[in-house]
Parts: sequence; C-alpha cells; structure tokens
Amino acid sequence: MLDTEKIKEKLQSSLSIERYIHTLGVAEEAEKLAKRYGDEELVKKAVYAGLLHDCAKDYPAEMKRRFCKEYHIPVDDIMKKQIDLVHPFLGAEVAKREYGVEDEDILEAIRWHTTGKADMTVLDKIIFIADYIEPNRESFDGLEEARKLAYEDLDKAMKYILESTIEYVKKRNRLLHPYSLEALKFYSGK
Repeated sequence: MLDTEKIKEKLQSSLSIERYIHTLGVAEEAEKLAKRYGDEELVKKAVYAGLLHDCAKDYPAEMKRRFCKEYHIPVDDIMKKQIDLVHPFLGAEVAKREYGVEDEDILEAIRWHTTGKADMTVLDKIIFIADYIEPNRESFDGLEEARKLAYEDLDKAMKYILESTIEYVKKRNRLLHPYSLEALKFYSGK
C-alpha cells in the first residue's frame, strides 16, 4: 500500500480541487472519530479509507461504466440510471489496483460510504459519517446535529444521517438505492 503522502500526490492529480479538499476533510474527520471509538489500528485504517473513499468519484460516466465492466463490478438497474452510485464500489477496486490497498476492512469502508448497508463495522460507519460531517462541508440543515451525534453514538448518527440523506434524495426525485433503506431499517431497530 502506498504511504499517505504518495496517495495524496496521486489523488491531487485525479480529483478536482473541491473533491481533493473534501477528501482531506474526510480523512481528518475519520481520524478523529477513530481516535474516539477505537485503537491505533482503526485510526490508521480510517485515514487510508478516508483518503481513498472518493478516488473514483470524478471519473467521467463513460469511464465508470467501462471500468465496472472491466473489473467485473456488478451494476444494478438503479446504478445504471444514476451512474455516480457506482463510485464507491469502483473506488474500492481502484484503491486495490492503483493504490495497493489489500486490507479488506479499508476496501469495505470505501464500498459502503455512500449507500450504507445493514450491520456496518465501526470503520464502515466512521467513513460513512465522516463523509457527511467533514469540516469543509458547507453548512446545511442538520449538519451540526449530525456532528454532535457522531461523537455520542455512531449508530444514532447513522440513523440520523440515513434519514436526512433519504429525505434529500426523495426531495430531488432521485432514485434511492435499496441498500440505504436496508441500512435505515437496521439502524432504526437499534
């Protein structure tokens, strides 16, 4: 696996300036959350997953489609209609192939940072939450509440963020992935 400085260098040339700044914010927030909820090993994994979570996000749509086919990444009907939803799954594959990440925990955290899923690991939740609350985010309704919950209880933060995200997606008449609904059902029952 490349060291964090080499990863940052490589990301700088493959991401927009805004996405790169967001990425650094997610890595920083993930590190803080990992220190709050885990050991040094979790902190290390959180920084790597935070840095690489959006490594395939800025690829053009056609490139995402081509790489998904090439890397045998399943693309369901919802992803075909909203191609951006493939970026976390493609990102995990890119992290493995281009950044040398072999740690399955890191790859899983990258895979699930957008839709969420039922029964996520602590690392999965940290990346999902850090992506939402990172310090460079422009303020929006509910952001401060999400930030507060993140440091009180990861499961409560997951539920809150999933509810907010689902509401946001519905308001904009976008397609909602069933993974998000499964995640909300899971975290609502906790």
